[in-house]
Amino acid sequence: MDTFTTEQALRREAIRRRVQGERRRDICRDLGRSPRWFDKWWAEYRRHPHTDFADHSRAPQTLPHKTPEPVEQAIVSVRETLEAADTPDTKYGLIGAPTIRGQLERLGIEPLPSNPTIQRIMAQHDQTHPIGAGNDLAYYPWPVAWAVNAIHATDIITRYVYGGEEVNNFHTIDLYSHAAHLTQHADKSSAATCAHLLKTWANLGLPLMQQFDNEAAFCGGHTHPHVIGRVVRLCLCCGSVPIFTPFYEAKRNYQIETFHSLWEAGFWSREEFIGLAHVQAEAPTFARWYHTVYQPPALQGKTPAQMRRGIQVMHLTADLRRLIPTEPLPITAGRIHFMRKVDITGHIEFLNETWPVGSKWIGEYVRATIDTARQTLTLWHQADAETDWRLIKTRQFRFRETVHAVLPQFRRNSARCRDCWPS
Repeated sequence: MDTFTTEQALRREAIRRRVQGERRRDICRDLGRSPRWFDKWWAEYRRHPHTDFADHSRAPQTLPHKTPEPVEQAIVSVRETLEAADTPDTKYGLIGAPTIRGQLERLGIEPLPSNPTIQRIMAQHDQTHPIGAGNDLAYYPWPVAWAVNAIHATDIITRYVYGGEEVNNFHTIDLYSHAAHLTQHADKSSAATCAHLLKTWANLGLPLMQQFDNEAAFCGGHTHPHVIGRVVRLCLCCGSVPIFTPFYEAKRNYQIETFHSLWEAGFWSREEFIGLAHVQAEAPTFARWYHTVYQPPALQGKTPAQMRRGIQVMHLTADLRRLIPTEPLPITAGRIHFMRKVDITGHIEFLNETWPVGSKWIGEYVRATIDTARQTLTLWHQADAETDWRLIKTRQFRFRETVHAVLPQFRRNSARCRDCWPS
C-alpha cells in the first residue's frame, strides 16, 4: 500500500472515531498526528460529507463558469451589510438571495449572478442559516404532560432593580396543573439553578421529566465537549429525565414564556423594587395570588391549586434530600433528551459536540437520547403525531467515570415516559 493511500486511511479513521464521540486529543495521540492536522480534515468532512479524504490538487485549474472574485466579494459584502441592519435602509426587510441580486443589479455588478449562485457563495462563506430555521414546516414532537408533575419546565428571566442590581428570577411550571415555583438569585449559575430545583421539588414535588432551554447554567456550559453538568446530574440523581429544547427556539418552551409575561405584568411592573431581598420578600404574595386566584386559560376556569387538589405527589423531603450525594455529584443511570433541528450540513449539536444525522434529515427535528446506564446515544425521528418514533442511528457514548444506579427511594414508574419517548 502506498503512502498516499495509508494517509487517506488515517484521515478516515480519525473522522470515524470523532463522529462516534471520541475526543480529538485521544485521536491525535493514537494516530500520531497534530490537532491542526485533525482540524483540517474534520473541516473537510463537514464541508463534504462524502469526501474520500484525498489531497486536493494544487495545479492551476481553468474554471470558465467560476464566479469572478470581485462579484463574489460583492455578494459577501452586500449580505454582511443587510445582516448588520445598522442603517435606516437595512434595519428591516429581507436579506436572502433575491434581495442581494436586486442590490447587485442596482450597483451595476457584471456578470449578474443567479439566485442559486448567490446562495452557494453565501454557504461557502458561512453566511447561510439552517434550512427551515425561520419556518414551521417541520413537525415538532411536543412532549405532552399527561398528569401532575409529569413534566416541569424551568427558565430564568433577568431583571435589574433601581440602582443596577441584577436579579435572576428562576421560574418552574408544572405543565399539567400550571402550578409554579419562583426563586430569586444574584446570579444564574449552576449552583443557583440546583438550589432553585431543590426548593421547587420540595414545594411542587419531583417531576418525571424536567425541561430546559440551552442556558449554560442548565446544560453544563458551552466550552467542554461531552460534559454532563451539575444540573443534569442532579436531575438524574433524583430520578428525573432532563429534556433540552432546540437552540434559539423559545416557542418550544412557550408555557414558561407565557408565565414570564404574566409575571412581568402582574408582579414586576407593579412595584419599584430596590434590591434582591425586596423581590424575594414580595414574590410569595404574587405566588399566592397566582395559585389561588388566577385561572390560566388552559385550565378552563380552574386555578392551579384546584388542579392539584387531592393529588398525591412525591415531594423532595428532608430525608430524601439527605440521600443526594455531596459535590461533586456522580452520573446516575437514566436518560437525557435533546430536541434538535438538523442543520444544512446534516448535523446536530449538543453537549458541545457535533453529530452527523444525514442529509436526508436536513430541516427536520430529531431527538437525541443518551442512556447513561447503557452508555449509548440514539437518534430518533417522528414524522407526525400519528406516527411512531423511528430509530435513525445508535452510537456509543462512553463516560470516563462510573455510572451509579438510581437509589430505590428515587425510583418511580416511568413507563409512560418511555411510551411517549422510547429509547
